[in-house]
Amino acid sequence: MEQENCKSEVKNSLFPNWDLEENDDDNFISDYFKKKKMPYNEDTMIDCLKNQHNKYELYWAGLALRQVGTKKSIEYLKNVVTYKNLDVQGVSVMTIAKLANGTENEFLGKLLLNKDFRAKWYAVFSFNFKANDKAVPYALEYGLKTIKSSKNQPEAGGLIVEYLARFAPENEQSKKIFARINKDFENLSQIEKEVFTKEFPNIFTPVQ
Repeated sequence: MEQENCKSEVKNSLFPNWDLEENDDDNFISDYFKKKKMPYNEDTMIDCLKNQHNKYELYWAGLALRQVGTKKSIEYLKNVVTYKNLDVQGVSVMTIAKLANGTENEFLGKLLLNKDFRAKWYAVFSFNFKANDKAVPYALEYGLKTIKSSKNQPEAGGLIVEYLARFAPENEQSKKIFARINKDFENLSQIEKEVFTKEFPNIFTPVQ
């Protein structure tokens, strides 16, 4: 199985099956810019990212680039991923994921270790959108620091565990994280228990 196609073949997953296609049927995104008499194209959205006038403009520009953007926009989206607003951070990394098609997963993984980037869950989702192993070193470092047990882990903990189980199951650091989860497996949420036991029976062994 090719790594890039891994997620699409998985039936059970903690990751939401979002395609990141922005549906503009109600014109919500384009209307924001029409009201401001701003052309609805990639260059205008890039200017919004460069000028950083306010969080609303950044947020809508990030969404718009999923419709009108190309890889040209990625470098400008990177410049706003640590903007102080969490919605802007989340939208930016997901739009990078959409436009990059897996080529920026190392950058997205590094955000887990960036103290100025707080939307960690969205970073993990984003490097799993077109998943490969490029984010493994950063998921490992973040996971070892933050996943203490099945009850004591960050919001993105379950996603990190699943990602590592898919892309680094034999890594010794991964095994340390898996051991922490197995130690009190029954404290996981029901969906986590179902996904881990169905998808990775050789890794996760709940106590009978």
